[in-house]
Amino acid sequence: MLTLEGCRQRRQRLWDRVDGKVDWIVIADPQHLVYLANYYQSPFIFRSTNGAAILVLGRDGSATLVCDNQLKVYADEAFVDTIVAPTWYNGQTSAPSRREKLVASALEHLKSCPGDVIGVEAAAVPTGLVEGLRAARSKLHLQAVDQILFDLKRAKDPDELAVLRRAMAAVDAAELAALRGVKPGMTEHDFFRLVQAASCEAAGEAVQIYGDFVSGPRCEKVGGPPSDRVIERGDLVILDTSVIVRGYRGDVCNTFVCGATPTAEQRRLFEACQEALAAGVEQVRAGRAARDIDAAVRSSFAGKHLAENFRSHSGHGIGLGHPDPPYLVPESTDTLVAGDVIAIEPGQYITGVAGMRYERNYLVTDTGCEVLTHLPHQLDQEA
Repeated sequence: MLTLEGCRQRRQRLWDRVDGKVDWIVIADPQHLVYLANYYQSPFIFRSTNGAAILVLGRDGSATLVCDNQLKVYADEAFVDTIVAPTWYNGQTSAPSRREKLVASALEHLKSCPGDVIGVEAAAVPTGLVEGLRAARSKLHLQAVDQILFDLKRAKDPDELAVLRRAMAAVDAAELAALRGVKPGMTEHDFFRLVQAASCEAAGEAVQIYGDFVSGPRCEKVGGPPSDRVIERGDLVILDTSVIVRGYRGDVCNTFVCGATPTAEQRRLFEACQEALAAGVEQVRAGRAARDIDAAVRSSFAGKHLAENFRSHSGHGIGLGHPDPPYLVPESTDTLVAGDVIAIEPGQYITGVAGMRYERNYLVTDTGCEVLTHLPHQLDQEA
């Protein structure tokens, strides 16, 4: 999990960026509740269904989390000074609308917060809360903090990286399990279940996974969810998977031939992907334009007359969201910063021939990057 010191530092950086007239900041996006307070609702039990929380930050350094009684088990792990968790559902009587209860509780708490200049996540704070504040304060002035948070999340702190490394270790384990365990005769759903089990075992807890679980001709379409298609000997298999640990995620991809020796053409395309990946990584460092990484990947393919077969982005940032900035695309306006965590993922997709992609995650530094995912890319399943 994140640390108290990390959350405090992120909140202070937020305050350093907002207008000095702002007295309070109201946060509602689930990603930012994790980022600023280590508040994370498990998606695996009933008490989280339709549940939400609101974080109220004060310029004096105070932090109050508003939720309900069913969510207090998660609030108790959050790094806040005060928890407001009135009863919503007690298992004995009918319950009111959960979101209306949250808004009413947050408005009640905000009555004790003097001042008329309030920062809000304009894209996330419930409309009912905004309307309630306007009705209660004739001189209210709201200032959006969305862009500030969007920018702040780019450079990852040490406690964020610790969680990201856990997610990425689970992704590596999932990829290895697929490489060793996928056999002819399995369905893509069997393949998915194998990856899911390996991810949970490696993470040491129930985790969410998502991504591309495709085989054979489906690989030529870049990706997709698992289906009931039976994997045949000699099929290419793409596993582009993400594992979420407490909101943070890893995202890697490997493509291999199931139960057979790769063809000469498959090996040629594999080597082209590896060289394109290396060309992109060579460009990575703080201050580099994101489009330069994309250009390097595409130029590598172009030198082999394969550029037209690369129909996806070259990569993207990753963290609490996916994809996050920076965006490694031809017309990107982003510039890499130290602390960015990125994925680079060149691929080749040729109708009637093959579809493959290879991806790793990297931490951007002032002088280059650190590789965060370590499973070797491997086309030959038996190698």
